[in-house]
Amino acid sequence: MAEIPLWQSRFVVPAAAAGTFLTELDDELSVSAFEDPEQPDLWVIELIHQGEPDRQALLARLAPLAAPWRIEIDLTVGPIPSTDWLYRTVENFPPQRIGRFWIHGSHISETPPPGTVPILLDAGLAFGSGEHDSTRGCLLALDRLARRRRLKRVLDLGCGAGILAIAAAKCWPARVVAADNDPVAVAVARDNAASNGVARVRCMTSDGYGSAALRAAGPFDLILANILADPLCAMARETARNLAPSGTAVLSGLLDRQADRVLAAHRVFGLRLRKQIGDGPWVTLVLGQALQKPAQTRRSR
Repeated sequence: MAEIPLWQSRFVVPAAAAGTFLTELDDELSVSAFEDPEQPDLWVIELIHQGEPDRQALLARLAPLAAPWRIEIDLTVGPIPSTDWLYRTVENFPPQRIGRFWIHGSHISETPPPGTVPILLDAGLAFGSGEHDSTRGCLLALDRLARRRRLKRVLDLGCGAGILAIAAAKCWPARVVAADNDPVAVAVARDNAASNGVARVRCMTSDGYGSAALRAAGPFDLILANILADPLCAMARETARNLAPSGTAVLSGLLDRQADRVLAAHRVFGLRLRKQIGDGPWVTLVLGQALQKPAQTRRSR
């Protein structure tokens, strides 16, 4: 049987839109994004297809994703020599050291560095494999929390490939829920959790906090939400409701210019900034419940 040739398509989008395109296009053989070295505010989206893609059909699929950003997709399409595929995979996704975590693909055979927590994850199956700054920020927040606290219940909301849920399960003997509104992402997260031997990760489909099973698993000592600024703001009330009194919320998927708006939305419901990770363009916010001051007794004169 003849081997099906591989083709590549590429286009550029605003940095803030990269997550949306990665999530919506994760049914392709591979989807990846990386910063345009000449234009830091833009990201290159790269798709790998089995066989030559229908250019017009692909443009029609991309159009509704591009519309909210008011951009026109400049699509380039071309074949990939078969001998380049494995090399490209290894070159584009080398092991990453992020805090205590060592993220590596199945093509990596080297031994994890001493003292690291290895996470096996193949890039391109669903959004969130460690290469994006928003995922890095969440992993760094997890690394710092693991030094100070022992957690019992963790939620990874908008889990994508499940990297944050897996990292949490490797840090604590906690019950971890990985939830996403995309059933494909949930299936990928479930497979990745199994590959990493973390049976405590429970994967489920949920539109935000809409699942009764998700809410019943809380309140959570830690909520990880690597999504986008607008849905983070829209879910601020539910995030506060589902967070344990001494819990921590780690929010990411937002640009530095969006941080004040996201903070303001959560401050209304009693959450305060504990730490900000990253100095742009992508930032991660670590929030906690506002400290309650003891009531003062008024003295009579």
